[in-house]
Amino acid sequence: MDWGNRFSRTVTDRLEDSAIALMMREAAREGALMLAAGEPMKELYPVEQLRESFLRVLSDESNYWGYSKYRTGVKPLLEWTERWMREEGLLPGWVEPENIFITNGSQEGVSLLTGALLDPGDTIMVESPSYPDAFGVFRRDGVILEGVDLLPDGPDLDAMESLLATKKIKVFYTIPAYQNPTGFSTSDEKKRRILELARRFDFLIFEDDPYRNITFEASPGGTYINAAGDDERVLYLGSFSKVIAPALRIGWIVAPSPVVTVLEKLRIAGTLCLPDVIQHALHDLVSNIDFNKHLEKICLAYRVNRDAFVDSLERHAGPEGLEINIPSGGFFIWGKVPWIKNAGDFAMYAIKKGKVAVVPGGHFFPEPGKGNGYLRFSFAQVTPPMAEEGAARLARALREYRDLQ
Repeated sequence: MDWGNRFSRTVTDRLEDSAIALMMREAAREGALMLAAGEPMKELYPVEQLRESFLRVLSDESNYWGYSKYRTGVKPLLEWTERWMREEGLLPGWVEPENIFITNGSQEGVSLLTGALLDPGDTIMVESPSYPDAFGVFRRDGVILEGVDLLPDGPDLDAMESLLATKKIKVFYTIPAYQNPTGFSTSDEKKRRILELARRFDFLIFEDDPYRNITFEASPGGTYINAAGDDERVLYLGSFSKVIAPALRIGWIVAPSPVVTVLEKLRIAGTLCLPDVIQHALHDLVSNIDFNKHLEKICLAYRVNRDAFVDSLERHAGPEGLEINIPSGGFFIWGKVPWIKNAGDFAMYAIKKGKVAVVPGGHFFPEPGKGNGYLRFSFAQVTPPMAEEGAARLARALREYRDLQ
């Protein structure tokens, strides 16, 4: 069977491989030390508490083995999520538990919102750089990407306004807290001004916020959705993957009721429903642990990783030309080596010859050919001893690669 001519145009013309997944697979094949995985540290998963929660739920006489009757999510988890976000000061007054929609991670949330609110040929404005697997969703659905430069305190407002003056933008996609890949956070003042632009030019905002609770020094500020107040143009995406465990595949969307109704239709047309048992187990977990204490524990561990990684990179790779931004939270360090002309070529060299893996920065830019010289690191799974060894390997790879140029 020749399958080459049987795939849809969506697959042949729009679908792209995940650059991050490709690099991780190559690193695994070569046995390289991974300095780039944006995945939580398994030692921080609350495994024993999760096991107890699943046992309690499975011992319940309720029937969790049939199809779920709750297409938007089970009520206890919806209520807990709304209450938690409100206590954190992240929600406007109009949000009720009915405005929460549970998703299969925040990635499905991006996909559902795209399907609900964007048509092929529409234009979405994105931070440049930003998360490439979100780009993949937009491109799959035929959406045109336009980038605006991201500065340490948020998007370049002048560039944003110039773009808005020349093109019709339907949605702005943003990661406002400890952004992937830069680690930057958008200031509350910039959020306010971007909301003014959103009202003036009539676009929606997809606020993708999975890293907010992994904070080291200070709060990343408020949310767009809360700052917008009664203006319901912000669709918020959250995730439990980074703070509990990614295998649960539970995220959520906060959206106005008309959008939730459409998301429910898309859910039925796609996955039909999500497993009740996992949602009930997560609710049991967060109801029976001191959740704030759990967050403090993981933030402390990731801060230790960050500090050690920053120190190792500066000592070993700094003399080879690496310049880095030091994030105040999240998982990522954004680096630049000005003399590197092709970061993708260097990343493959580092994996094969240096046995160390980083992600080349070009994958994070919506504009082709941009990002040469940039590298993304992640300290999430990198313990201090790994950081020391990884930075030393990276420095050697940089020296040897430069000698070949």
